[in-house]
Amino acid sequence: MKTLVTKQFRFEAAHSLPHHDGKCKNLHGHSYLLEVTVSGDIQTSGSKEGMVIDFGDLSRMVEEHIISKWDHQYLNDIVSFVTTAENLAGECFKILTNVGLSVERVKLWETSKAYVEVVRG
Repeated sequence: MKTLVTKQFRFEAAHSLPHHDGKCKNLHGHSYLLEVTVSGDIQTSGSKEGMVIDFGDLSRMVEEHIISKWDHQYLNDIVSFVTTAENLAGECFKILTNVGLSVERVKLWETSKAYVEVVRG
């Protein structure tokens, strides 16, 4: 049986899409909602018995590696790629996988009605 654990995070950031042919070409901001889903075996002993991952541990990793770096920033100045929701979600997936999380899915909401989802596989 596969067990998934998901936690949500919020951050505010600005960006622009300089080569876009719509209004997103201009500087604008979003109140992003980031959902991170990880998977793993349920631990059978120790202080985290019964858990895949402690929600606090997941929060610390996401806060340290993404939120603290992107919150209240102009994203174009701190990443080396076009700052579309697709690319940002993919970068979150990559960063969190590289720090040892077993990431299954990253969902990045750019607005209350629009999100991008990157899944393992």
